[in-house]
Amino acid sequence: MTEEKIITVDRNRALPLYYQVSECLEEMIKKGEIRPDEQMLSEDVLAARFGVSRPTINKAIAILIRKSIISRERGKGTFVRSGDVRLTLMQELVSLHESMQRENIRFRTVVLKVQRQKSNGILAEKLALKQGARIYYLKRLRYVEEESFIISESYLPQELFPDLEKEDLRDRSLYDVLEQKYGIPVIKTERSARAVKALDKEAELLRIPLGDPLIQLEGIAFSRQDLRVEYFKTIIRGDRGVLCTTLYRRRSS
Repeated sequence: MTEEKIITVDRNRALPLYYQVSECLEEMIKKGEIRPDEQMLSEDVLAARFGVSRPTINKAIAILIRKSIISRERGKGTFVRSGDVRLTLMQELVSLHESMQRENIRFRTVVLKVQRQKSNGILAEKLALKQGARIYYLKRLRYVEEESFIISESYLPQELFPDLEKEDLRDRSLYDVLEQKYGIPVIKTERSARAVKALDKEAELLRIPLGDPLIQLEGIAFSRQDLRVEYFKTIIRGDRGVLCTTLYRRRSS
């Protein structure tokens, strides 16, 4: 929005002014008149451009934030969100780390927790262990373009990976560590995806409204001879995350 011109709204329409403003701004973003990652003009300037009050602009901006079209960064301002983040996690056996590297996605990882614990009945079943067997619990938060985006939780047998807590997993793929340090490569995973809503903890970590859409990946990673090495849950923001795959038609012989 570089041109200083008045953008008119129809005061005779039944539609509230703030909603008309939000529609207009959304259309401008879709047309590329306001580009991804561009900072929005101040509410005072927008109010002057549209010929409406500042509270009206504030309500319009709130609608676009709820629709995940723009985001407000504390101390910085309001910005248009970047485009979709395309991940190939359902196409081939790659780790999340590898998938983002291949797509040239700028990301960083924060390790929230690495702790030893005893497996309950569910975790023991997932990892083919005896109930109460010692396991590692690993929780990581991934940022994409400095925006909290993915929550990863992993459970691994402690017996297979002693001293895993000493590894720096901020800049390394977990699967690389399992293969290079412990000689246990991941050669197969079973993954399922489902749509869920953000609960309190997810909403807080991802800085999104409660109930926002999420993509949940859940599965088991195997090494040689069907050795179970990891049970994982991955939460991806549904407003921008896209799982991509390529399918081929099977030809009849």
